[in-house]
Amino acid sequence: MKSKKCQCARPATLSSAFTLIELLVVIAIIAILAALLLPALASAKARAWRVQCASQQRQLGLGFAMFSSDTQDQFPAASYYVNDYRQLSWDTWIYRYIGGTGPDSVLNIALVPTVFAPRIEKCPADRLPTLENDPQWGWVTYGLRRTYAMNSVGSNWGTEWWVDPSTGLPDLNVPGRHGVGISWNGPGVGGYPDPDAKGYKTSVVKDPAGTILLVELPNIQNAVGNAWPAFCNGPYGSGDLYQLDPSPDAKHFGNNQYGLHGNRFNYLFHDNHVQPLKIEKTVGTGTLSNPKGGWTVAVGD
Repeated sequence: MKSKKCQCARPATLSSAFTLIELLVVIAIIAILAALLLPALASAKARAWRVQCASQQRQLGLGFAMFSSDTQDQFPAASYYVNDYRQLSWDTWIYRYIGGTGPDSVLNIALVPTVFAPRIEKCPADRLPTLENDPQWGWVTYGLRRTYAMNSVGSNWGTEWWVDPSTGLPDLNVPGRHGVGISWNGPGVGGYPDPDAKGYKTSVVKDPAGTILLVELPNIQNAVGNAWPAFCNGPYGSGDLYQLDPSPDAKHFGNNQYGLHGNRFNYLFHDNHVQPLKIEKTVGTGTLSNPKGGWTVAVGD
């Protein structure tokens, strides 16, 4: 009787395995695909941050509108400075209108504690380091950061910013003056900032769709509740009150990477629309250091 042949499976031969060269080719292809995909993912993330930032600014704009409705059509001041420990800023005036839950006692002490700081005040693209371990700037923790600032009255100290409250509101019809972000500097009431400090009437803005209310000012000192820099004097100049500062030791995000949104900043206008714009597109017939256009309440400049 003939024996049957074994039907067992034959062992795999070396020829069925991947060679080193084949593995390297596969790895190279994966690396190329990843390199092509990562920029697209980064671009999508940047767009998402820009959209979220715009949504936050519109929420802040609604806070301004509700505040004005409750105060006889008056905007809040940009800030009121008494000393380093007694300050009010625009975001503390509208605090209750933007979901703030902290007690009143934390609203005039210059820094609203992180636990009570509304998250909508910091643009998600604002990644400026906070230098917590630095002896000079360690007081600005990441959770306290605020990205936005009001469009100020102008760039002249004493008459347009850090103004004595007894002198009254500067006339915005004077050439060179900008927006409604008045910043007061005085003794206050009983050593505290005046909670009823004067602000401009909404009627001073003749072109709501063409006048900037809030700008992005990603400065390391810009913190929730702080009077400095709660207001911005323009797109380009020397110091903390400008979006971009040419100084090599400036504390601005923009000095390292212009703008937060692809070489643009988000701007909130008085009609509550938000636009991502290059700074050159905001100044109208003015210049970066002497802006007009969206920076002024004047019409058609």
